[in-house]
Amino acid sequence: MNKTTLLCATGAWLAMSSAMLSAQAQPDTPNAQLLREAESKTVGEYCGFARRILGDAAVAAAISADAERARASAALICNPLLTHFSLASLSGRSHAPWQGVARLNVNSFNDAQRGILDGMTEFRAIVREPTVDPLVKRALGEDATAFINVAETAHDLVSAMSRDRALQRLANYERKLGPTSARLNAPEVALNYLAQRFIKGFTPTPLGGPSPLEVVASYAPGYVTASSLKKATPVSVSEFGLRWYLFGEQFGKPGFKGLLFPTYWSVGVITASDRNGALVWPWRGPDRSGPYFAWGSLKVGYINRDGGSWLFTKQFQAIPLAF
Repeated sequence: MNKTTLLCATGAWLAMSSAMLSAQAQPDTPNAQLLREAESKTVGEYCGFARRILGDAAVAAAISADAERARASAALICNPLLTHFSLASLSGRSHAPWQGVARLNVNSFNDAQRGILDGMTEFRAIVREPTVDPLVKRALGEDATAFINVAETAHDLVSAMSRDRALQRLANYERKLGPTSARLNAPEVALNYLAQRFIKGFTPTPLGGPSPLEVVASYAPGYVTASSLKKATPVSVSEFGLRWYLFGEQFGKPGFKGLLFPTYWSVGVITASDRNGALVWPWRGPDRSGPYFAWGSLKVGYINRDGGSWLFTKQFQAIPLAF
């Protein structure tokens, strides 16, 4: 690979990496009142109530059938690493406490810690049962109202996050499969259908919905190159690479804004023959290959060849499921 091609490929990779890190979808914000409540209550506060409730003999007798589940849920809640975190920070909508930043309670970040909100949901379901709730209130006395507030705030936060994740999954499908997405040819349809079923990284996830990845394998006769300073010449190329859909709220814009904040970007390898022209077989004669990068529908590629090195085009499909 010559120096120019290497620089082009490096630039495309840096642009890709930046987009991957900054352009992921963010969940919708729960209502402001709920966030204020969640910000004022900590995991440690919830943990203290859970321990007091489980330590009461009357409550322990009432939940004997569910005692093991209640203790397991309390263990999730009473995680030393997260004790100073607010409930809002667990949703990713608030900052970590200074104790967390200072790593005062460091332990291994395992699956149990990730399930803390599930633990809160499970614990609430057990101790707010009609037959158990009066015993819990008696055990906590004047603090019963405070426990109900923290438990219900955590429950409402989990419900809001679940709702927002469902809406976000639908929005992601619309972004990837909707009117601003790239049009695929028949081989790409088959490849991507199989990839989303069997290849890790292309399969959908319960939280995010569709994968942002898509296979590119196309014949593109619409590139142009400047073979001289006065003449733009059509070039037909093959494209093989990956497309990444941008699920962030600021992307997927129509019109001029779509040029700056498109629905997707892609990167890969293009191949063209030694002969320029529309509808030319890309592997005719001594073909040449090089990298290409696309930001939305605008694409640029580089191949070291006498018939013009820099190639440009705009994503389009003249014949459905073809090219």
